[in-house]
Amino acid sequence: MQRLLKLKKVLKNSVFAAAVENFKGIKAATAKCRALTDAEIQVLVKNGNRSESWAKVMVDPDFDPTRIHGSTFAGEVYLPRFFGTLLLPGDISYPTGIYDSFVHNCIIENALIYRVAMLSNELIRVGAVVENVGSLVSSGKINYMIGTSMSVGNEMGGRRLLVFPEISTDLVDAQLFHKPEAEVAKAFAEQLQAYRDETALPFGVVGKGAVISNTNIIRNSWIGAHARVEGAAKIRNSVILSSLEESSHIYDSVILENSDVQMGVTVHTGAEVQGSILMNRTKVACKAIVKSSIIAPCCHIEEGEVNSSYMGPMTQMHHHSLLIAALWPEGCGNLGYGANVGSNHTGRMPDQEVMPGQGLFFGLGVNIKFPANYREAPFTLIASGVTTLPQRLKFPFSLIRPGDPQLNGVPAKLNEIVPGWNYARNAYALDRNAYKYSIRGKGVVPASFSSIFNAETVRSVYDAYCRLQVATIRDVYTKEHIDGLGENFLRERVRQQALHTYAEYMERYVLETIITLVVNDNSLQNQPVKELRRLITTESNKDIVRVVPLPETFEELIKRYRQLEKDWFERVSHGLDKDNERGREIFDDYDDAHPVDKGFTEWEKTRVEEKLRRLSSIVKVSKPEL
Repeated sequence: MQRLLKLKKVLKNSVFAAAVENFKGIKAATAKCRALTDAEIQVLVKNGNRSESWAKVMVDPDFDPTRIHGSTFAGEVYLPRFFGTLLLPGDISYPTGIYDSFVHNCIIENALIYRVAMLSNELIRVGAVVENVGSLVSSGKINYMIGTSMSVGNEMGGRRLLVFPEISTDLVDAQLFHKPEAEVAKAFAEQLQAYRDETALPFGVVGKGAVISNTNIIRNSWIGAHARVEGAAKIRNSVILSSLEESSHIYDSVILENSDVQMGVTVHTGAEVQGSILMNRTKVACKAIVKSSIIAPCCHIEEGEVNSSYMGPMTQMHHHSLLIAALWPEGCGNLGYGANVGSNHTGRMPDQEVMPGQGLFFGLGVNIKFPANYREAPFTLIASGVTTLPQRLKFPFSLIRPGDPQLNGVPAKLNEIVPGWNYARNAYALDRNAYKYSIRGKGVVPASFSSIFNAETVRSVYDAYCRLQVATIRDVYTKEHIDGLGENFLRERVRQQALHTYAEYMERYVLETIITLVVNDNSLQNQPVKELRRLITTESNKDIVRVVPLPETFEELIKRYRQLEKDWFERVSHGLDKDNERGREIFDDYDDAHPVDKGFTEWEKTRVEEKLRRLSSIVKVSKPEL
């Protein structure tokens, strides 16, 4: 039922649906148009225009024929009073009107149509520019990918869902990971079908202020307001949502077919998008290929290939790499050059898939064999050149690195796992990613989504901590000894380090939770810490609090919290300093060529100061030096 309510809310607030209602009003307004006068027809013919029947060309009462030159009209055409100028690409100002074009069965508002070989069954809204286009054509009733069924994950079609232009990640997640009752699924499909019927149009649309220039083919597509389509190779059966505030750009040899593009999306430089959904502010560029996939908001894909996948928010592919049959709802990950996350055929059928965890980093040249489930190992790093076996991994913040084939009692095929390494040894990377995500996702993806202290990650850390408690001490452990290690081995000394790291992570989380309670209710600072502990009521957090030792007094709790935050800040600074020291040893001009990232340093400073301000709001503390 929750799924139906979410769908109803999205459809109710749909920009697309509102635009369809506008079309109905525009169509009704054509009744006010009149036939051409003989004098107007003479002017049109004199200016090199012709028509199979001028009687079918209807015009605004104040129509001026002098802005139409060298054009041919067929079928029913409705023309406005052209006035003013618009900018062609290159900032060339040109009077609105129709020039050197073929126009068939169109409704045209005060726009600029210039050198269009075929314009058929289109609504061209006010302020639009259509210039040097081969064909911009629509035919029949167009449903704009509403209610279309598609599959992600394994390529055998086992995970199907229904999509539409303004689908949200919530509705994708609900269909992929929460199987509904048959009645709910049926009602969901029926609601989408009704929406599809209501919004079916006999016309393609070029929205207000949109620019289409130097493009070869556009078929059965909706081009949103203020979108810019320049030099595209082909756009077919697609929706490009756009607005003045969130303009979408499609340019330079792009192929876009059977796809929905949401607000603020950029696709350019030879990219190919087939049968896919690109959500808000996503970028696909530099010959990247996206097929049969759903790309969540604020992702960047360059040069790589994504196929049959659901890529979560703010994930990046900036180099040649492959992601196939992946279900990655939490996103925030990265694929390095040559990463092959696509061994899904297993010598037989393409029936396997991978589930990466949030913030997973696939290093240079890795080979990830399917099936694989890393969803319970968020913020894990797979080192360069590693080949992983099919597995289920359950240890957050891990490093997966090459194994030791000489290690006694351990199969040579196993890699080594270092649980908690990313948190203990890579703080700079974690905070810098958080900084980048805060900028990229601003206004679209909540800052809490990418936090390393989100509820799912905290629970995963607690579960991993519990599984690391062993009854029998060994030099080396495998999945036979500790559940969740996957096809990796774990050394005893590394297990001890991981327990310490996970304990510190949970302690930091619990102290932050208690301080937030006190900030929200200042009177609580007079309560004993054991009483504050009882205020943490969720079952998940209750489990975590039981394993975290807490000080007796609130003053001691504050002191410990400040120390943990100071330690974290020093780890971040140490990571940056370590990179700089190594660079200076290698390059004489390192500092000149690698200026300080002032954006990140200011963000990190502000983050720390905000935490100190929160403390100052509940107790008088001197500002520690960090």
